[in-house]
Amino acid sequence: MTGDGARGVSPAQAGASVPLRGGRLWWQLLRVGRAAARGGQEGRLRFAGLLLATLAVALGAAAVVAGLAVHDGREARGSARAPQYTDPESPRAAVRLFPAYDTVGGTQKSLVYLRPAVKDAAPPPGVRRWPRPGEVVVSPALRRDLAREGTPDRYGTVVGTIAPEGLEVPDERLAYANPRDGLMDDDQWLAASGFGGTQRAHFGDADFVRPDSWFLLSACGFFLLPALALTVIAARAGAAGRDRRVALLRALGAGSRARAWVSLGEAVAPVAAGTLVAAVLVSTALIGDVRLPYVGFLLSAVDLRRWAPALCAAVLGAGLLVPAVVVALHRARRSGTDTRPVAGGRFRAGRVAWLFPVFLVVAVYGTGLAAQGGSLAWIPVYFTGTVGVLATAPAVVALLVRRLGVLLVRAGNRRGAGGVLVAGRWVHAHPGTVTRLVATVVIAIGLVTQVQLHMSRVGAPVREARATHAELGDRVLLARMPDTPAQRQAFLGELPAGTEAFALRTTAGPTGEPARMTLTGSCPALAAVGGRSCDPHAADITDRRLVRLADWYLAPRGTLALHKGDPATAKGADQLLLLRGDGKPLPVPAVKQAAFRHMALADVEPLGGGELAGSAGWDAHLGAWIRSLGFLGIALLAFAALINNLGDFLHLGRRLAPLTVLAGNPRVFTTTALWAVGAPLILAALLGCLTAWWLGSPMVSMAGATLPASFMLLLLAAATTFAATAWWWTARTTARTASGWHPGV
Repeated sequence: MTGDGARGVSPAQAGASVPLRGGRLWWQLLRVGRAAARGGQEGRLRFAGLLLATLAVALGAAAVVAGLAVHDGREARGSARAPQYTDPESPRAAVRLFPAYDTVGGTQKSLVYLRPAVKDAAPPPGVRRWPRPGEVVVSPALRRDLAREGTPDRYGTVVGTIAPEGLEVPDERLAYANPRDGLMDDDQWLAASGFGGTQRAHFGDADFVRPDSWFLLSACGFFLLPALALTVIAARAGAAGRDRRVALLRALGAGSRARAWVSLGEAVAPVAAGTLVAAVLVSTALIGDVRLPYVGFLLSAVDLRRWAPALCAAVLGAGLLVPAVVVALHRARRSGTDTRPVAGGRFRAGRVAWLFPVFLVVAVYGTGLAAQGGSLAWIPVYFTGTVGVLATAPAVVALLVRRLGVLLVRAGNRRGAGGVLVAGRWVHAHPGTVTRLVATVVIAIGLVTQVQLHMSRVGAPVREARATHAELGDRVLLARMPDTPAQRQAFLGELPAGTEAFALRTTAGPTGEPARMTLTGSCPALAAVGGRSCDPHAADITDRRLVRLADWYLAPRGTLALHKGDPATAKGADQLLLLRGDGKPLPVPAVKQAAFRHMALADVEPLGGGELAGSAGWDAHLGAWIRSLGFLGIALLAFAALINNLGDFLHLGRRLAPLTVLAGNPRVFTTTALWAVGAPLILAALLGCLTAWWLGSPMVSMAGATLPASFMLLLLAAATTFAATAWWWTARTTARTASGWHPGV
């Protein structure tokens, strides 16, 4: 070959079986690469790895685009239904409304009370006609949730469902209700001239769903990063045979462009297959709405079709990126026979390893600086630092292990330990192999730790609310006091059988904190908390339900008092305490049904219910995404470890096979595998756990996350078990390969 052209590379010399007949040279080189990739266990591993890597990168990029498409759709439909608020006395006031909330299925949902103020007022988008007093229009998802709780008419008579154009996403939980006359005073209403503005309405998903940036960061960190790691590992799987082939082409005069065409030919089939599978999956989501497994999110095809060009670019971009990585990671040996350690290729990890402390400082200390003043700028800073640390940590391990190789060689020479000597030379000569080996362990530990941190990220009030609910459940409920005595009597009369009520009044002390709580209840209510003969002084103040109530609503030195009386006529009370005498849980849906029948702005919840419902909504949205994306990322890393270790073990077995003649003792394979595979993996486990622990400190200190020492010890134990398994597997594979070796194989 001259320059980038061919000067006579025989197919046999290039490792192919395709004759170079006429036609364009690039096409012939592609065919050579395609033929060279066929057959053999390493070839099949690399095919599977490149196929899955292409599929993962394509789906990861498509997921990011889909997140942007959903955000765009949310903004458009949320803005279209946003009320244009105005003064209630303004002649432009055409709609009366009041956004409220309710808890359904453990999470908060939006309930918007509205009614037209003029005859020609247009209803909100997605609503065919205005509901009359006592009627409600609900979204399909909320209608299913209410039916599941057995209270489909909780807010009134359902007369229709909200059409898709009135919902930010198809599964949004939202209701428009027109309360019965007399349930709301005129001064409680807000006024609007109509619907449609430049910003999203402050009800519906806008209140309960985390910003879309959280999903984009999670998709990149938990899915795209492992997909790229798999791409790099798959590109170098079976590297030994490929490197020999490239060295031969180089020796015959092949230029870099010719070698690139051969490399491209090796990757074209799996990359094309992965791109095709990704295109089919993405096309399915463009045809109709798709419910994502486990997460349960209903992906709108309408939103995706508006972003179809970007989705196509994401899939095709993955089909171009993976071959580019394959060509970029192509490596030509300068000598195919040199046995010195440097013959394994130029060591490049040192160029990357120095970035590790930089990213670590950014993640740990830069996050704290960015969070000053309550700014949320710490989120992208922490994300950038964490991804950088996980991406550069394998290079640090490879650097340390390469140094370990030098020490092992010296120790092997000094003590005459053949296994240690061989392992040291192998580790020093193949740092790239070590990097791929440990990368999956380090990234997996970091990924699992980040999942734990994000899933446990709650504030102190939420933790207290969860502890209270774990203790009491629904055995204590707090309800808003109806406005009039008649409404109070009607509400109390419709409570489920066995339910007792106290009127709750709190009195502030000198510092403004609640210093005294007074509970007024009937004789059965007093008996429910241990009272006898209607004597409130005989009640058991140490009843856990009352103790936890005081913990929530009273200052540390506050007092709790019980009075006998009618809760419907108690003065100064703004809440009702509901419980049962037998201590059993209350039927919450039935209580809510009665509450909404007699007051529009009903509020029924367990102790700490506000914190519980709010955190549950956010957890249901983000937690499911983090768990699913984290699982996919860990699965990709596990597959990457599989194809990497299988290929490297096969190659190591062939390289060590001649030792069966020289050593005459199979224990040399056990010792070599221990230091060549087991030691790097254990070192990676230690560095990965230490780094993950350090990376978790900003989340623990600023975001209320938890990272128990037991969790980290479990991760370390799992990684150590994996290292021991890999050591045993390598020793077994090399010994088996060596047992069938003979000169000439």
